[in-house]
Amino acid sequence: MDWRNRIGIYGSYFFGVAGIGFTLPYLPLYLGHEGLSDRAIGLISTLAAVAGLAQFPVGLWSDRIGWRKPFLVAALGLLVAATAMLRAAHSTVVLGLLVILFAENGICRAVIESLSGAEAASLARPGEVGAALGALRFWKPIGIVAVALAGSLIAERYGVGTILIPLTVVQGLGFAAALLIHEDGTVARPSALPAATPEKTNTLSLLKDPALCAFVTAMVLFHAANAPGGVYLGLFLNRDLHAPERLLAYAFIVSMVAWMIVVWPAGWLADRVGRKPLLIAGWGIMSLRLALVAIAQTPWQVIANQALDGVANAMFAVLAASWVTDRLANPRRAGEALVIVGSSLVLGSALGPAVSGFLVGPLGYRGLFALLAGVGVLATAIVAVWVPETLVRRVDAVDNRPRMPITVAADLSSAP
Repeated sequence: MDWRNRIGIYGSYFFGVAGIGFTLPYLPLYLGHEGLSDRAIGLISTLAAVAGLAQFPVGLWSDRIGWRKPFLVAALGLLVAATAMLRAAHSTVVLGLLVILFAENGICRAVIESLSGAEAASLARPGEVGAALGALRFWKPIGIVAVALAGSLIAERYGVGTILIPLTVVQGLGFAAALLIHEDGTVARPSALPAATPEKTNTLSLLKDPALCAFVTAMVLFHAANAPGGVYLGLFLNRDLHAPERLLAYAFIVSMVAWMIVVWPAGWLADRVGRKPLLIAGWGIMSLRLALVAIAQTPWQVIANQALDGVANAMFAVLAASWVTDRLANPRRAGEALVIVGSSLVLGSALGPAVSGFLVGPLGYRGLFALLAGVGVLATAIVAVWVPETLVRRVDAVDNRPRMPITVAADLSSAP
């Protein structure tokens, strides 16, 4: 990958996802200030996540035509417009429509997340898909932390809504960076690909692969348990534990710093020791984090516990995409692999807040997080029992000694 594409892909991803530093700690609070109830906030979050499923046909289309830049540019352009308009909107309907575009798992960021990952995976050398995805995802927490830190200062002095003004500029930089991407020779188009073997010509259908189906179920449950934390954790800190608004940003900064520390080593390690052990660890850490939130007594306990949230989500971001890429094992389906992961994410992120919106009243915040921890345990059990390892070791034909581990995936590099 040349430097122009590095700046374009990493820059557009960095600035495009940086706005999550506003959506996680402040968007529910901002919507609450606009008069929306907890149930309405949960419903809007659900609609945004459902709309994010649009990434699936977009990913398949990008695989078919061999171009991802137009979709990334369009998604980032819509994101800039939504960010600019959000502060001026006050009606529930208009706010809901803008959040569908703007939210963490809404249409725009879902497309950015999946197609940026597909670009990185398609450029990876054999056996280094995990490392390539780890290098890309490394930029995510940096942008989120920067926006959350700046947002905490702005919110304390000028109010939460004021953060949207500089954030519009940040999202605009992502749009500008995406324009630098040039895809000649970087995206594996059908005409440029070598002939596939008969084994890999057969399309691996989700419904015909029990292991893939089990993994999708586990991914959906992961985010059904994890996503309500993004919606209700800030409200729990503010209302039950009486934390000041500036502490809300710290909770998510701790999470993102942990993500930044873990995500690159996780990808490197997954290419060497295997996907499954780290998958089980990631799912288990997510469950433990939710259980600890349910029993936390002070804001600082919740903030410290957010390190587990960062570790779990960093491991998911790299390992889930690596596992599905391995499983499909076809360079023509890099976009499809990433949107399977992304669609599972948004589906779980839709189900979790939708159900939680009805349960948070009778259960309270603590009861809700305890129930979500149980869902996480179920998801971890599915990974442990029904999800196989996809990393195999090559054995040298001369001395029969194991060499560097490689994945079962095809070479996703478009270079000759």
